[in-house]
Amino acid sequence: MLLSHPYATILNAESIGENFSCIHCTTLGAKSNGRPVIGDNVSLGASVTIVGHVRIGNNVTIGAGSVVVKDIPDNCIAVGNPCKPVRFLKK
Repeated sequence: MLLSHPYATILNAESIGENFSCIHCTTLGAKSNGRPVIGDNVSLGASVTIVGHVRIGNNVTIGAGSVVVKDIPDNCIAVGNPCKPVRFLKK
């Protein structure tokens, strides 16, 4: 796990896979809506929010400022509010 400048970072995930990295102002989880499951080789940009019982697949990059409220599949780059895949990566 790499926490680069973990200022204002809240990690309350059900599980976090190997090779996870995130930058400052990242929030994972919530008090009442379940906790996310984070796969292997996941990288989060600054100010990403992931709430609820969602699954982030393996080999995923989530862009800065994204808000994840639904599952994100394996092997993709995802961005936005709400966050969605914008490019799928070759396996």
